[in-house]
Amino acid sequence: MAGAALGAGVLGAGSAEAVTRGGTADRHRPSHRKLKVLQFNIWQGGSRVPGGRAGIADTVAAVEPDVVMLSESDQERVAHLLSDLADRGLTYFDNANPGDPGVISRYPVIEHASFPSWSKAVISVGGTEIAAYSGHLEYRYYVNYLPRGYGGGTPPPLETSEYGWDEIPTGPITDVGLIKRLNEASGRTEVTRTVLADAARERRRGRLTLLAGDFNEPSHRDWTRRTRHLFDHNGTVVEWSTTKAIEKAGFRDSYREIHPDPVRSPGFTWPSDNPGAETGELTWAPKADERDRIDYVFYHPDRRLRLLDSVIVGPASTIVRNERVRETGRDRFWEPDWTWPTDHKAVLSTFRVSGGRGHLA
Repeated sequence: MAGAALGAGVLGAGSAEAVTRGGTADRHRPSHRKLKVLQFNIWQGGSRVPGGRAGIADTVAAVEPDVVMLSESDQERVAHLLSDLADRGLTYFDNANPGDPGVISRYPVIEHASFPSWSKAVISVGGTEIAAYSGHLEYRYYVNYLPRGYGGGTPPPLETSEYGWDEIPTGPITDVGLIKRLNEASGRTEVTRTVLADAARERRRGRLTLLAGDFNEPSHRDWTRRTRHLFDHNGTVVEWSTTKAIEKAGFRDSYREIHPDPVRSPGFTWPSDNPGAETGELTWAPKADERDRIDYVFYHPDRRLRLLDSVIVGPASTIVRNERVRETGRDRFWEPDWTWPTDHKAVLSTFRVSGGRGHLA
């Protein structure tokens, strides 16, 4: 049942009370609250590294996010996480999504829904209702690999399918028109438009809207003229369609709002270094610089919602050409001293939520 948390009993679907870490309703609401939103790919429930399952819960316990958007989750993995958090004295609630992706929250889930590649949780923060959407989009058609000289897993009978995920014998493919056509064929933008329409309906009901996920697609704000000769882009400038559609719908990219320069603060989230895994398990393009920002937290502006900060959670090291290297940009990292459970870095964005009637900020 949505709103249920292990060790905490069941709250009614109409509950709008916040829950403290002890599980007690907070009856003394301040006029505004911080809301910490974590986008977190948990790499098959932490099963790929020793201690990975515990590392997922340790990450949540250390960061203490209010809402976690989970990629590579399922009902069993979410149940494990809620149980592991309860063992650490933390109460979280889930949105009962039958598959991947999921949402867990410190606040009870008062409504939920599932969409292709997305799920939704509606929570109430001090009486301000928020619709939070979690996405995990198609991993194939990863055509940001084409300029890097790798196939990107485009399935047959489409162009470049003959390369699979392998190195392209003739070298990088930099035909931007081809890259955009194959990217569109992935369906990532199409399924995202479905939740953008739903989010618009939620805003008409007076709710705030957040949208986060592992998109398996870069941002149009990162593949620009300034970066065209960096990170093995090999001269390409690409307006990636999914982030473009989200911004066209009025959402803002929280990380790029705080860190607008994709050269000095690239914000790469994949691949992440992980000391519990061999480099060959962390790279799919071992002869390339495949770093990209593919995990995001977006928000729709409203006077009740103010973005305060956005940082990367995870190791400050990464994999470049099959080697472990430290990032050299100006990105800020919350580096774990616990077991890092995944091949992604997470994104933590912090907001202030206020009451009252909403309108565009």
